[in-house]
Amino acid sequence: MSTAPLDLEAVKKVVEHHKMLENCGGVVAAVSGGCDSSVLLHILWKLSTEMGFKILCAHINHNLRGSESDRDEAFVRSLCEKYGIECRVLSANVTEYAEKHRLSTEEAGRKLRYEFFEHCAEELGENAKIATAHSLSDCAETYIFNSARGASLSGICGIPPVRGKIIRPLIEFSREQIEAYADEHGVDYVTDSTNLTDEYTRNKIRHGVVPVMKEINPGFEKAFLRLLKNLSESRDFLDFEAEKLLLKSKTEKGFDGKVLKEAHPALKNRAAAMILEKFGFAFDFERTLRLAERFGGEDFKEELSKNEYLVQKNGIVFKEVKAEKSPGIVKTDFSPGKFEISPEKTAEVSLVSYDEFKNSYKINNFVLKDTFDFDKIQGKAVFRSRTEGDKADIHGGTKTLKKLFIEEKIPAEERNSVAVVADDEGVLWVEGLGAARRARLSEKTVSVAAIKIRKK
Repeated sequence: MSTAPLDLEAVKKVVEHHKMLENCGGVVAAVSGGCDSSVLLHILWKLSTEMGFKILCAHINHNLRGSESDRDEAFVRSLCEKYGIECRVLSANVTEYAEKHRLSTEEAGRKLRYEFFEHCAEELGENAKIATAHSLSDCAETYIFNSARGASLSGICGIPPVRGKIIRPLIEFSREQIEAYADEHGVDYVTDSTNLTDEYTRNKIRHGVVPVMKEINPGFEKAFLRLLKNLSESRDFLDFEAEKLLLKSKTEKGFDGKVLKEAHPALKNRAAAMILEKFGFAFDFERTLRLAERFGGEDFKEELSKNEYLVQKNGIVFKEVKAEKSPGIVKTDFSPGKFEISPEKTAEVSLVSYDEFKNSYKINNFVLKDTFDFDKIQGKAVFRSRTEGDKADIHGGTKTLKKLFIEEKIPAEERNSVAVVADDEGVLWVEGLGAARRARLSEKTVSVAAIKIRKK
């Protein structure tokens, strides 16, 4: 903890030490409206005047606390108006997002926040930074929380001052110092009512554990800063060696689990955490340990978020994403005209005589794939998706459409969106493959059905 009071000069020293604003192209300030983030905005506003960078404020309305959430949004907007800072607000349905993506409310909120911050950073352009208001007190609480859960070295190192484009200018100052700055400089802020209760684990630590630690050692936060420095140096060394290990195990598709299996347990566990992070999966101690133990072992496939899988196959660890199925073809009567046959496609059907077709089109395989003999329709013809048991003799004898799609390497998630024309006897024509043998054009053809499928 900085022994000097929190002021502009003290923050500048922290910023310079960690090179937070080096080559800065502008700063997105993440502001909730609470004391810490309101002080952060005030300090960045002062620094921007001196250093000449642009600030963009980003606020998330999580819609989890009813009118209080709306109050916070209105407060942040008024604060930005006071400082002459542009404000961007995301109104998010965190509960719905969490259910859809099978995440906890906390994980969903964090994911939405940082995606929004990244979006705001893109608005500022290259080399934009994202500033959050994490303090030394947050670091200490995170350390206690993660220690209680049996976290790894990385987990108990708390919150880093810089991570990629994310910077934390208040990371070496306690909550008491931040509150003292707000009082001295007249910085207004709002209070989240949930912070005043012990309903959440972090609040229990803040209101119950930290005061006891300060009774044991009044300089707890200062002592913690020394501990954090030592832990961080050890973590950085381990990270450096783990990155070398990942580089050694890197393959075209993922990482070679057999190489990782032979590493020291400390390196193996850190490499497992890094792989989960690189693949965009949430990770904790148990998930990391489980992956490390499976390196180079039996094949597995585990869904870690919706339609996203962590896979080990033939010793290679990689991420697999299951694409959403394309919408099917709406059953539509087949006749001349233009039709919307799915949310993604339209079909245009033209009828021409065989002589006109020969004279108007340069006959080749590509054109023939888009035609069939209209007079070969038996009963009623329709556009539709393939159905179970559909067969056709399109090339190489009669085969199921499933087998034909596999041979043509049409992805499974796209097969339902392939347009099929069928009559009372079965398949007449398949988009991209052509006409069934019974409906192909010949010298005896009178009317040609020409089909154009267009994606919207």
